Amino acid sequence: MLKVRDVPSSLWATAVFRWAGARSAIVTVDGRRPVLVTAGSITCGRLFLRCKTIPIEVGAGKNGSLVLGERVFINTGATVVANHSIVVGDDCLIGDLVAIFDSDHHPMEPSRPTRIAPVRLGANVWVGRSATILPGVTIGDHAVIAAGSIVTGDVPARTLMAGVPARPIRTLDIPDGWRRW
Repeated sequence: MLKVRDVPSSLWATAVFRWAGARSAIVTVDGRRPVLVTAGSITCGRLFLRCKTIPIEVGAGKNGSLVLGERVFINTGATVVANHSIVVGDDCLIGDLVAIFDSDHHPMEPSRPTRIAPVRLGANVWVGRSATILPGVTIGDHAVIAAGSIVTGDVPARTLMAGVPARPIRTLDIPDGWRRW
């Protein structure tokens, strides 16, 4: 008799992702089981979740759509939950404690509605530890977001961004087809 606690977390995560609609997902989990939000639409390719000390929160809320490309890596404690639309391109690296938001979740004042806008990360994007990406942001291919940055606006391809709010530091010399891992 097979007990749930005996099922490898990768098998469990793949099954849950597929149950949530991510039919092609192959999910590998290193460490704790992630917190999966499965009320919306999830589509993903091969995904690696590293949850050694803090679980990852990933998925889609009601009416939300999360699309994760091939060979996406998400590190410990990251939050990637779509309430509207989040798209993460192929070969992206999401550092520990990163937060990617497509909604402010609550209004800040009565005269302004809650901000909801899609977020898109291009291919081969690296988001460093504790960075925050806010609603409406598009990050171009091969960009790097430095640790601790807060991204409030679009990021051009092949650009290193850092700071609060994040600003361009320099252009990166990255050829097409190159992957960080």
